[in-house]
Amino acid sequence: LDVDGRIGGFNFQWAWATGHVAGRAVAARIRARE
Repeated sequence: LDVDGRIGGFNFQWAWATGHVAGRAVAARIRARE
């Protein structure tokens, strides 16, 4: 998986996927503290 190349299919998908996972992890931690 080329995550360091020019903007395109794999890189764009990688950005959205990792952003989604990071957002869900942050939300889970916030919910766990409440």
